[in-house]
Amino acid sequence: FLFFTTGAVIASFYIKDNNADLERIINLHEVEQLRRTLLINLQTVQSDLYTVKTPFETNLNAIVKNAANLQEVASKCSSCHHPPNLDKKILNVQSLIKDYENALSYYITVSANPARMADLKSNASKIGAKLLILTENMSHDASKNIAELTNSTSMKINHAKTVLLITIIVTLVLGIIVAISLTKSVTKPVKELVNATRMISSGKFGTTISFKDKTEFGELASHFNKMSCAIKEGYEKIQQETKERWQAEEAVIKSGKFLHTIFDSIRDPFCIIDNNYKIIRVNLAYAQLKKKEVNELIGKKCYEATHSKSRICDECIVKETFLTADPVARENLITFDDGTRVWLEVHTYPIFDEEGNVSHVIEYIRDITDRKLADEALRESEERYMLAARAANDGLWDWNMKSNDIYYSPRWKSMLGCKEDEIKNNPAEWLDRVHPEDRMHVETEITAHINGHTPSLKSEHRILHKDGTYRWVLVRGLAVRDTMVNAYRMAGSITDITERKTTEEQLIFDALHDALTGLPNRVLFMDRLTHAVAREKRKSKELFAVIFIDMDRFKVLNDSLGHTAGDKLLVAVSQRLEDILRPGDTVARLGGDEFGILLEDLKDKDEALQISGRILEKLRLTFDLDGHEIFASASLGITFSEMGYDNPENFLRDADIAMYQAKTNGGDRYEVFDKGMYTNAVARLQIETDLRQALKQEDFMLHYQPIISMKTGKITGVEALIRWQHSERGIIPPLEFIPTAEETGLILPMGEWVVSEAAHQLSRWQKTFPFDPPLNVSVNISSKQLLPDLVKHIKNVLRETSIKPSTLILEITESILMESAEIMAPILIQLKGLGVQLHIDDFGTGYSSLSYLHRFPVDVLKIDRSFVSRIGLNGDNLEIVKAITTLAHSLEMEVVAEGVETEDQIEKLKELKCEFMQGYFYSKPLEVKAFEDLLKQCGGDLVDYLKNKS
Repeated sequence: FLFFTTGAVIASFYIKDNNADLERIINLHEVEQLRRTLLINLQTVQSDLYTVKTPFETNLNAIVKNAANLQEVASKCSSCHHPPNLDKKILNVQSLIKDYENALSYYITVSANPARMADLKSNASKIGAKLLILTENMSHDASKNIAELTNSTSMKINHAKTVLLITIIVTLVLGIIVAISLTKSVTKPVKELVNATRMISSGKFGTTISFKDKTEFGELASHFNKMSCAIKEGYEKIQQETKERWQAEEAVIKSGKFLHTIFDSIRDPFCIIDNNYKIIRVNLAYAQLKKKEVNELIGKKCYEATHSKSRICDECIVKETFLTADPVARENLITFDDGTRVWLEVHTYPIFDEEGNVSHVIEYIRDITDRKLADEALRESEERYMLAARAANDGLWDWNMKSNDIYYSPRWKSMLGCKEDEIKNNPAEWLDRVHPEDRMHVETEITAHINGHTPSLKSEHRILHKDGTYRWVLVRGLAVRDTMVNAYRMAGSITDITERKTTEEQLIFDALHDALTGLPNRVLFMDRLTHAVAREKRKSKELFAVIFIDMDRFKVLNDSLGHTAGDKLLVAVSQRLEDILRPGDTVARLGGDEFGILLEDLKDKDEALQISGRILEKLRLTFDLDGHEIFASASLGITFSEMGYDNPENFLRDADIAMYQAKTNGGDRYEVFDKGMYTNAVARLQIETDLRQALKQEDFMLHYQPIISMKTGKITGVEALIRWQHSERGIIPPLEFIPTAEETGLILPMGEWVVSEAAHQLSRWQKTFPFDPPLNVSVNISSKQLLPDLVKHIKNVLRETSIKPSTLILEITESILMESAEIMAPILIQLKGLGVQLHIDDFGTGYSSLSYLHRFPVDVLKIDRSFVSRIGLNGDNLEIVKAITTLAHSLEMEVVAEGVETEDQIEKLKELKCEFMQGYFYSKPLEVKAFEDLLKQCGGDLVDYLKNKS
């Protein structure tokens, strides 16, 4: 642009100078044109010197005029610089014209004098000739000047063209360069601007331009981005406002419908009245109350429609609300034409317009006839209650909440040992006497009832007596409320329940403590253990332990000395345990001869082991029970909190498992639980599972061991022994699964199967081998089976098999009989009544009392194999066996010796007159087919068969 301006300025100088030349040329042409006109006029005048006057004067005037124009034209060009000779010639022309004019004027004026005319004419002709010559010269000079100026002008125009052409070319090149640059710097932002604009126009608000620089486009991009974001925010705001407006409109529609529905569903009379007392809306209940139709009321004045009056009443509740702008409530007793009397509670509520003026009033009416009747009934009831309370010796109180005065009856005051004038009529007299531990919950109960959260007040708490002791009282009360459901009065009674609470506390104590020892029972023990487990979870470093204690051979001692002595032993044991323990530890009687100890805040595990050792030592000391010196011991199981128990049941369970391990190891010792013990317990659980499956699949079988008569040497019967045919472990002996079956109760279906299977097999053998006397079968009965149902089962088996009842023998261990003799005796008598035989198995190991033995209808005593196996080793066992046989014979019972394995044992048993023998010397337990083969081979005489075979 600067270059173009410079070139244009240079060219303008040429053009300006050339303009001056052109102006001079034009001026010279005008002068030349005037000169020619002047020349023509001169020529005309010269030719007309001899003509008539009029043409002559006209031409003369034209010459004068042309001369004046010539001077005017020559002088009006301010930029023209004529040569001096031109200006001089023009002046000469003017002068000559003046002279020529004068000459011609003289000539004209003396036209009457011919002589004078000729001279004047000649003179004028000469002057005219000079003018012609002078104008010719001027024409020549003008032509020359015009030619020179024209050449000069042409040159200047060419120079200007050259300058302009160069300027235009250079400017064009620079313009192209600038255009390319501008295209790059302008097109990109413009395109981005266009694209962004299109995006926004398509609805993608918030589109921004990434172009940034310090030019106007950068500023434009920044403002555009701000505008786009503002458009987006505005659009989103408009959308949100539109959505909210739509939701609001929908809510208004729903609200309107909802309000209409609510209004029409209100059961109590309800209407809306405007400030002209015109009813604008009523519900059906209101119309029914007024005994009119809804349409009859809407649009009518309230006093016209409901009271048939011409003006509003001064005492009208609606008018009062319009005047005071406050809600108003009144109770009115209305008597209808039919004599019906109804109590109505009328409420009015103001509705305000935007200026705060009451525009409408809502009138709400509630039928309170029932409440009024109830209040009346309540007053009557209170009177009756006061009479009854006086008769029942209860105290009465009546609290006026508005004045905060409370009435205490004389009995109320006397219950606290106070005289009439010693207690004032204010609530503090009551609340300040409440036990500090009870005060908060009493205040909470009173507040809850006042606020309507409870139907009545009922509070049991302690209250201070004048003698300084606290008495338990039961306070009952009921609040009276106004129309706004606010309590303004509460009345009730107070009853002395000290004796009842004492009894309840004793019952609670009894429920949580053992009646015999006074120790905490299992319930309380488990509660404290639960808290200990919870504390251990919060404080993982806290160590505590549980000791499970079971007295050794307590059953024997209890049965030998009687239950009274057993109870005294348990009391003495509990006292010794309490003496050993630290303050804060818990000892509880869990049941029977089982005790539990909770040791908390242990320093380490050794501390618990030391306490356990002291317990064992203390219990080993003799107990003096009514002159009897008793030795006792116990088995202890210990488990620690470090095992990470989640619940107290598992804690106690593992301590129990450890105790059984101690008992299995001989008793009078303690064992600490480890996971191996739990594994064994789990194994027993697996056995239980397998047992249940085995019962379903009938995986059990019976083996039979012969019983031999010492008199005849013949087989008189067999003992049925159960075996478990396990799918993986093979044959399992009964000692491995019978205890588990007894613990789980599976012994009942298992025992029924054994009795039934053995009886049926005996029935088949008696038919196949009709010996005389017939074969018999012995079946072992568990203590768990000795129930009334066993009698029914035996009776059914005898009926199904048709065997003689005397050939079915039930073997019961001595220890079973001694455990529950009183319970067992009636059942055994019923079994004996069926005709079956009863044998006592393992006799000599249960420390039977003779006082019990003769009470059972027993046929045979069976000596335990432990005595028979050692009968030849020392004299003690022989004497025991002799004592047993002597006892049996004295009670008219026979004896069976089991576990016979040698001839020496047989000889000694024969000497003791033992009637029957059983053992591996004769035969091991055999399967059915093997036993049948043996019978076929020996013919029943097993002794001779064995002699001959040997």
